[in-house]
Order: sequence, then C-alpha cells, then structure tokens
Amino acid sequence: MDLRGVSLAWVLCAAQAATTLVAVIVVAVMWGKAAAMAAAFGGIVVVVPALYFAFRVHPRRGATEAKQVLGAFYRAELGKLLLTALLFFIGARWFGAHFAPLMLTCVACLAMNWLVLAFAAID
Repeated sequence: MDLRGVSLAWVLCAAQAATTLVAVIVVAVMWGKAAAMAAAFGGIVVVVPALYFAFRVHPRRGATEAKQVLGAFYRAELGKLLLTALLFFIGARWFGAHFAPLMLTCVACLAMNWLVLAFAAID
C-alpha cells in the first residue's frame, strides 16, 4: 500500500469512516432509520477516539525526546480509552433498543486496525 507520506493513523481513520458509511447504508436498507442511527453512533464510538489519538500523537507536535514522545503516546491512549468508554455509555443509553447494529459497526471499524496494518505490511 503506497501511503505517499500519509500517516498510517490517518489512513486508519479514513478506513474506519468508510466502514461506518457502508455499515450505515447496509443497516438502513435492512433494518430502517433507527437502527442506522445506532450504527452511525457505533462508528462514532470508534472513529472519534481514533481521530483524537491521531491528533495527539501526530509527529509534528514538537516532541524531540523519547520521554516526550512516550508521554504523549500514553496520554493520548488514556484519553482515547476514556472517550471510548464515555461514548459507549452514551450509545447504550440512547440506542439500547438497537445496540446490536451499534456493536457490529464498532467491531467492523475495529477490524480495520488489522486490515490497514496487514496492507501496510505487504508494501
């Protein structure tokens, strides 16, 4: 996969967003608007924390020492985990009746982590 200078984190976010879009369309056709909204929120649960992480650890953040880089990574990961937990809580409250589409979209988006890495490794 030719990334042409694009960070793998941004490729992952784009793949997760595309997966969310496909999931929303499939769920809307099969189960209706309410389930599609839950699927969209399931994508949000994954994509928003991934974007947060990508912004926080972007290489141009000025970190020059390994200690700074590692600290930024750990802070970004903690923020990502807390944001994910908060979004899951909100999703369970808002879309409890359609929790399956929410979870399935989350799982599909998280599968992109492995697929993007696999394609990047082939290159």
